[in-house]
Amino acid sequence: WGMSLKSVADRLRSGSNGAIGAVLLLWLIQLIFFGVILASARSMMQQAILDDLADSVEAFMERNRLLFLGPDVFSSSFDENTLDELAFVRVIRDEHHLLFFASQDSTIDFSILARLDPQVSGCWLELSGNNNEAAAPRFNIISLGTADGVVIQAGRPDRLSYRLYQRLAVLVAVGGVGALPLSILLVLIGRRYSRLPLRQLGVSLSRLGRGGGELLDPSMVKDPDYRLISEEVNRIIKQNRALVSEMQDSLDNVAHDLRTPMTRLRSVAEYGLQGGDNPVLLKNSLSDCLEEAQRVLSMLRIMMSVAEAEAGTMQLEIEDVFLHEVLQEVIELYQYSAEDSGVDISLSVADDLAVRGDRTRLVQVFANLLDNAIKYNRRRGAVTILAEQADDRVTISFQDTGIGISPHEQPRIWERLYRGDRSRSKPGLGLGLNYVQAVVTAHGGRITVVSASNQGATFTISLPAAGQAATVAAQKTGRTA
Repeated sequence: WGMSLKSVADRLRSGSNGAIGAVLLLWLIQLIFFGVILASARSMMQQAILDDLADSVEAFMERNRLLFLGPDVFSSSFDENTLDELAFVRVIRDEHHLLFFASQDSTIDFSILARLDPQVSGCWLELSGNNNEAAAPRFNIISLGTADGVVIQAGRPDRLSYRLYQRLAVLVAVGGVGALPLSILLVLIGRRYSRLPLRQLGVSLSRLGRGGGELLDPSMVKDPDYRLISEEVNRIIKQNRALVSEMQDSLDNVAHDLRTPMTRLRSVAEYGLQGGDNPVLLKNSLSDCLEEAQRVLSMLRIMMSVAEAEAGTMQLEIEDVFLHEVLQEVIELYQYSAEDSGVDISLSVADDLAVRGDRTRLVQVFANLLDNAIKYNRRRGAVTILAEQADDRVTISFQDTGIGISPHEQPRIWERLYRGDRSRSKPGLGLGLNYVQAVVTAHGGRITVVSASNQGATFTISLPAAGQAATVAAQKTGRTA
């Protein structure tokens, strides 16, 4: 039994303060319940006693009507049989008291009755001068007033109800003590059954960890709350697997794309060392090394920027950016590349159309999209840049007539370091569209693509419009729509 108590205590402690608090709360509720039962029983018993006493007093007054109708209430007398079930009767008028009690009743102390307050009423009152409280008799007393100012106080000893109440109080006390282990048992059972779905979830997760399945089965859990937990765990599992897969693909792509510049760096360095004291050869080798190092740094810098955008920590200097001015700068930057490729670029953007954003970042986004439109276009192709405003959004579209993007590749072009099969013949890092999407999302915008193989591609960006502030700024600078 001692070991059982120790085991129960350990299990409660293992459940922290929550289990102990639950036990105490449940025990308190049971004690309150027992207390209410005891108080209700006491009230009902005492009310029944007082009602019976009132009936006895009324019967006494009915039998002795002449006693109260006479001019002097103290001028009449009657025998002991008149008391019937009553042990004593006091008749009080003004300062005069008349006491009747059975002379053979040794339980009544006359001196105590003489000093008894005429207004006292109650049950289980102790009227004996005996100091032994356990052996003292208990009396039930009631006081009633008549219309002519006479107070009738009567009482009788309690022979059964008080002992019955004491036994009931003992039973309630024992029940209150016994409620504590019952509370502990109920809390332990409740905790056991409440944790059953969690244990099932733990078993399922362990099985998944050992390769025994792909996802949890929410239908195995009946409780709707724990079913939601299972579904959320499945979502996290899918997300983690997608992240692991993306990390693996990213590592593979990084290894693939860094292999070429790092191999070239090594080859150029070895070639330069073989040149001996030839300063021209050494200079050319160092120049090539710097170029390849810059390529690697550019790749890492873009990857860092994408990571900042995805984490929500990219620093943006928001201002009103006029699209015609910015896009014209980007077109001039790539004009020579477009002429070499035989690609014609056309721009259709209102002079006063503006968006809210970081000018430098948006220039990088537009430059990347234009570079791709030229790089993957056909000979003597065309690139059309359009922009228009609808409500509080501005859409910018880059349309080309190039090789297009196959449907199965379109979902993956936004992935980090992904390059399609046909795009590997062109120089690039595989980070451009991933960076574009990250920057656009950081601006509160979105980017979509519509394309098909050998039918060109249209990239559309939606950004928040600059609003009235842009119009006012355009008017101040003399621009017209």
